[in-house]
Amino acid sequence: MFEREPDSQEPLGEAKLTGFGLHNILSPLVLPAEDAAYISPEVAQGQTENIRSDIYSLGVILYELCTGTLPFHGDSVAELLQQHIHATPMSPALINPHIVPGLTAIILRCLAKEPAARFPTAAALVAAVAKVLNAPTSSRLGQSGTAISGNRLTPRGTSLDAMDDVTYLSPQVSGAFTQLPLTAQTQSGEYTQAPMMTPLPAVSVSNSGHTQMAVSSGQSQGMLSAQPTQQLEGHGASTPDLQPQQAPNLIRAGRRNRSRKKNLAIWASVLLCLLVVGAGLMTFLLLQRQSAAAETLSGHAFFVSSGLIDSNNPNGIVDGLQLDLSHIPAPQAGKSYYAWLLGDNDANVTIPALSLGTLQILNGRVSKSFTSNDNKNLLSRYSRFLVTEEDASMPPANPSLDQNTWRYGAFFSQVPSPEDTQNHYSLLDHLRHLLAQDPKLASVGLSGGLDIWLFRNTLKILEWSGSARDAYRSGDTGLMQRQAVRILDYLDGTQYVQTEKIPANLSPILVDPKIARVALLEVSQSESPPAYLLHIGNHLHEISFAPNVNGDQKKLATEINVAINNVKSWFLGVHDDAAAIIHMSPDQLRKPETLARLNHMFKLANNAFVGETDPATNQVREGVSQIHYKAQQLATFDVMACSASKASKSCI
Repeated sequence: MFEREPDSQEPLGEAKLTGFGLHNILSPLVLPAEDAAYISPEVAQGQTENIRSDIYSLGVILYELCTGTLPFHGDSVAELLQQHIHATPMSPALINPHIVPGLTAIILRCLAKEPAARFPTAAALVAAVAKVLNAPTSSRLGQSGTAISGNRLTPRGTSLDAMDDVTYLSPQVSGAFTQLPLTAQTQSGEYTQAPMMTPLPAVSVSNSGHTQMAVSSGQSQGMLSAQPTQQLEGHGASTPDLQPQQAPNLIRAGRRNRSRKKNLAIWASVLLCLLVVGAGLMTFLLLQRQSAAAETLSGHAFFVSSGLIDSNNPNGIVDGLQLDLSHIPAPQAGKSYYAWLLGDNDANVTIPALSLGTLQILNGRVSKSFTSNDNKNLLSRYSRFLVTEEDASMPPANPSLDQNTWRYGAFFSQVPSPEDTQNHYSLLDHLRHLLAQDPKLASVGLSGGLDIWLFRNTLKILEWSGSARDAYRSGDTGLMQRQAVRILDYLDGTQYVQTEKIPANLSPILVDPKIARVALLEVSQSESPPAYLLHIGNHLHEISFAPNVNGDQKKLATEINVAINNVKSWFLGVHDDAAAIIHMSPDQLRKPETLARLNHMFKLANNAFVGETDPATNQVREGVSQIHYKAQQLATFDVMACSASKASKSCI
């Protein structure tokens, strides 16, 4: 609504935002479902809201505008809140592939679990959206008063923290029952811990009794929770770069100026919505002009992740399927289309077909989402997709064996690569090693694919880097060094961390040795299993030359490989900083130069996880979050119409 005041210079009045949720409630669990869909993770945990909580809620609205659906769905308020806290939303680009480039990263940054990773102000968000849309912004934005930057006040005109770059996605915080303190800065510049309410109950627990912890995909999920840390002594969410504390100089303003500053974020939000709606209209017009798809390519089916994972198995990763088809004719009278996932095309494989249900057609298009009831990794068991046309009055328990009923299908090639003379891996093998279960990881007791372990371990590096930096302010030099040792444990692996000549007063292994058995960085060519970055790079190379790989998969493999090289360079910098910290004396650790090193280490760790924008080219240098999303996109079925020839049904 717009409220007109006598002394207002705004012709329309000042924007007042109403009806977007309840405040000062005793528990988030009493929220109605329509409000819980927009609540931020910290508020869902009972913590005090701040301006970045509103940025998160606005991110949900932007997600809905650009995709037509909410990022999270649940049968209860508790389930919705758990997803906000732990799950990573599906990338908007996977739902709407025609979204304006760059807008996906902006939306996912708004939806970051950690408030410090979101935009600091609505003005910064508007500026980022305007930039990707090549749209002008009001000169009033960001020019008056002071800006609240996360949990601190930043004078206008000063450069914002490195966390304010546009490229950040969704760095997650730790496990399902962990209540991370959300710090809020008072006007005197001191940080105080916000009050927290009773932790929410976990929604789902694995049969083994281990808490299912959210990761990401698409939810980190995006998506993922960090692996619980042995003997971890962290301080929760990392604060922004620490500098000598002094109270900001707040300019006293009259009622009119205060009112303008109070409503600046609201005006920015209104402008942002107009920009995004405009982008949506442009996208719609572009879609109308696109030519029809090739005759045989009918669409895609791609795996998605719920983010509800258990560290003891690959569940929660690629445990769902999103189907998008176009130019689909209506079935014959009395018939319906049924979708299925099938096991490998191998006489020795006897996995029953998995029914995905009936397909509903709207204007020649089919859009259907499926999630496994038990969150089992679907790619580990299924490699073929099929649509049959069968009796509508009696849904079949299994797909018809009559190939004349087969209408659409797809498969991942099982043909061994002729260039792989040692392992004879196929495209399907490479996809499973990345996303389901790598046999070399299984040999050392690690369940899951290479991608999820790279994601988890990088997230821990970021967590420990932030904790070490926070320890500088409290003067806990011992914690600084212990967190640096943990970082080296993951970077070098337990096989080679001893080469760092760790001082005698520090234990060389402060993490779960099974998890740190596989290094992130290669130390020796004789490492077994190979380091994660090298191992994933090897699979990407083989995928590029595998039989029946398509152009999109080759392109993705190339992009992921570039990101792998980015992450390696950032990790090498993190390694150098951590190695220097463990050899410092307590007096050296208290010096200002050490804070600069800790800030540098955190920045590189953050880059490794979420990437950064190259200021010289304004291009995104991608990190592990982007690797995680794109690795899942590799497992995309190109759905083809089955041949009309009775003698040749080549679609599966």
